Amino acid sequence: MSQPPITHVMPSESILQNIRNCATAMSQRLGIESAESASEIVEAVNQEIHRQQKEGHHDDKAPEDPMDTEPLCLGSLWGEQLVAKLGWEWVMLSFHEHGSRSLGVSSPDRAWIICPFEFVYGCLVNDVTPTVSLSFNMLDDGTRIPDMAANSYENLMAGVRHIIPPG
Repeated sequence: MSQPPITHVMPSESILQNIRNCATAMSQRLGIESAESASEIVEAVNQEIHRQQKEGHHDDKAPEDPMDTEPLCLGSLWGEQLVAKLGWEWVMLSFHEHGSRSLGVSSPDRAWIICPFEFVYGCLVNDVTPTVSLSFNMLDDGTRIPDMAANSYENLMAGVRHIIPPG
């Protein structure tokens, strides 16, 4: 029997604590530590990504890695909202076809995954329109994301696009 293309293990408590610390630091930096809802926090993450894109990146400011401070802290804050509001879990994903690993968040049945650090990094480096808020609202709505089989590990962000990009 062959190994599935993606598997996961639960991250250590020290990794989870680091994520929480990064999320707290970013919420303080953005001035949203007293935000009313997870949707507001996620919208602030989306806006911060967009703000940084508009500012432009100089070679000395662009992140070099998804685990650099900006992608790590913005991704941590976004992921923590998925955990708090939707019951998702942080998981260490192994992508066996590529021989790589990534820390991400997953729906409880492992049908959907999001790798927030890589997504934020991609937005910042490649000037991709952020869909952080859009994806969160679709998940929160509960009717806009198709059902997937358990343990499918489908990357939600690969399919979330604005019909009309925001101005």
